Amino acid sequence: MRVRAPAVVPSVVSSVVSAVVLLTGCGATGDQSSAPSPPPGLESGCPDPGTAPPFPDGDLPRGATRVRACPGPTSVTGDDEAVLAATVQPPRDLLTTDVDRLVGVVNDQEDAGSDLSCTANSGPEVVYWFGYAQDEWRAVQHGSYGCHLLTTGADDQRLGGEALAREFAAALLDQRREAAAPATTARAICRAPNPTPRTALAAADLDVVSARRCVMTRPGTVRSAVLTPDLLARVNADLWPGVDERSRRLCASGSTEWIEGVTAWGDVVAWAVDACGGLHPLHGASVLDGGRHYLAPDLDAALAALPLGPSVQQW
Repeated sequence: MRVRAPAVVPSVVSSVVSAVVLLTGCGATGDQSSAPSPPPGLESGCPDPGTAPPFPDGDLPRGATRVRACPGPTSVTGDDEAVLAATVQPPRDLLTTDVDRLVGVVNDQEDAGSDLSCTANSGPEVVYWFGYAQDEWRAVQHGSYGCHLLTTGADDQRLGGEALAREFAAALLDQRREAAAPATTARAICRAPNPTPRTALAAADLDVVSARRCVMTRPGTVRSAVLTPDLLARVNADLWPGVDERSRRLCASGSTEWIEGVTAWGDVVAWAVDACGGLHPLHGASVLDGGRHYLAPDLDAALAALPLGPSVQQW
């Protein structure tokens, strides 16, 4: 039996009753009388974030044919005090390619151990629902903060949540390259830098069809500029990974600045821009962090040259 790491398990885990699952062939079979029933509608969308996931209580069975990534439940602090974690925007599409490889990613992760110490104990929770034949589903839950643990059962936690998040994003983006994007009229608006539901896809380099440069002059008040088609193309080509040297000679403190965008698939994305011109993805469920990424000087200058609109109270 795997041992749960202390003080990082979402409250929903404690409510899940362990079930002995016999795994065979193309689906997850066996006695499921004490396991939570999968919610209806997973083929077309996400369930309520508080839905108890039907964990496999160990390894995921082979034979899954689809995966849906969804927001998870409220987090719990080390003092058992419920906190409203920053939620995420789920991808609208169901992953149907490379699914068995993702099963392997989960099953290959190491036990969390009983003496694990994590630097944070609240943040986004992402539930990956794995679909099998006969409309059976199993789920694993990624606590996207601290140690990035994967919960696969009431007493089963593993390392490697970031690995699953990145592999899922890579597989879904590959699948999208062979598919037509749905019709969308979504346009970028300046949402609060944090916490705001943005896409759970752990990919920093996402092309956008609409974007704005947002500058917060005082709390909740924003001035913004819509990116022109030419500048939008430059952002898609050159924004990420940017350059490895800071683009601004002086790191002058001042207004909060970020670039807000939306993809052809409706994913809400954003990159904060710090005083030195450094880029920090705000989407990706806290997986995309670290490294030296700066706006290229010419792109930084082009963005700064956009005339900002009037101040608007956004939140």
